[in-house]
Amino acid sequence: MDERMAEYKADWAEARRRMIDWWGGRPVDRVPAFVTAPRAGVIRRQICSDVPAKYIDCETIFYNLDARLESNFWGAEAFPHHLVYMGPMFCCAYLGCEPMFEAGTTWYKQPYSDWTELRTLQFDRSNRWWRLTQEIVRRSVERAQGRYLVTNGSNILAVFDLFAELIGTESTLMAMLEYPDEMRALRDRVIAWGLETYDILDDLLRPFQDGRINGMQVWTPGRVGSTQCDLCVMISPDLFRDLVVEELRRFYAHVDFGIYHLDGEEQIKHLDALLEIDTLKMIQFVPVTKACEAVPRDPLKWTALYRRIIEAGKKVLIYCPPDRIEKLLRQIPREGVFLCVTGCHDEKTARAVITMLERIGM
Repeated sequence: MDERMAEYKADWAEARRRMIDWWGGRPVDRVPAFVTAPRAGVIRRQICSDVPAKYIDCETIFYNLDARLESNFWGAEAFPHHLVYMGPMFCCAYLGCEPMFEAGTTWYKQPYSDWTELRTLQFDRSNRWWRLTQEIVRRSVERAQGRYLVTNGSNILAVFDLFAELIGTESTLMAMLEYPDEMRALRDRVIAWGLETYDILDDLLRPFQDGRINGMQVWTPGRVGSTQCDLCVMISPDLFRDLVVEELRRFYAHVDFGIYHLDGEEQIKHLDALLEIDTLKMIQFVPVTKACEAVPRDPLKWTALYRRIIEAGKKVLIYCPPDRIEKLLRQIPREGVFLCVTGCHDEKTARAVITMLERIGM
């Protein structure tokens, strides 16, 4: 990261210093935040929405990226970046799931039906989707020349969610319950592939990039990695500790800044196990309920949860609209908070949010 980033973000150096101090536990002047909005006075180029080109064609990807970079206001600790993304859990395509690209998401054809078929599962390093991920990351970070950051694409991760893509959710759950020893062995084999793919992608970034950024859109001064287990809404805390936690421990020990994607209130039952992982630095909580109710998305409903995370020594990524920020920050410790501010529809609003954060301070 250097003065070339000023093309998109004039205050990049200030934001970088603030994030270094915040991650290091040193005092900062205000809560760090990801604040973006359409840039005033810029007419955004028409995005190419062709499928699958917008996911897998490099020229289309970079055209859309440039349109986004130049038309966004990158405020506070929002750094201009390329989120390398071909679909959720795209790493399953490296292991045999054929992607089906759609306008709004990517689905996958399930290649197996029974856990016993995973005994012969192999990671083919010449897999076309794995090679494409590397190509996109490499070409993007080389063309960036410091003007923007690049995420590391998708390494193999979230082992049990991955198994659910490969053999189906029900088959995965039954295998976890009935054949835990075999599933541990399979888990450990896939973890090794995950660490390998992470390192390969990170090696592409390291010569060109100061710090890292991933899908959480939080800049870190070292290697960052996030993972998840969305399947855990259907398992007990004991089974989570028995089978899932080992993957998290090993992955977070492999990076400098580990982040967990806690997806909804049904995962809160596993929070104690997560807070016991020393190398887990941050929890991203997505406030949804089983019924997908609108009101629980209000961050003010979850202040007790945020306090619990912060008081355990972890940082927390909170999604918050502008009209809830001040009240939220008066109800929780601010030192461990990173805000992702939602709903800034214009640059004036975004700048007003930053002014408010400066006034509130720490």
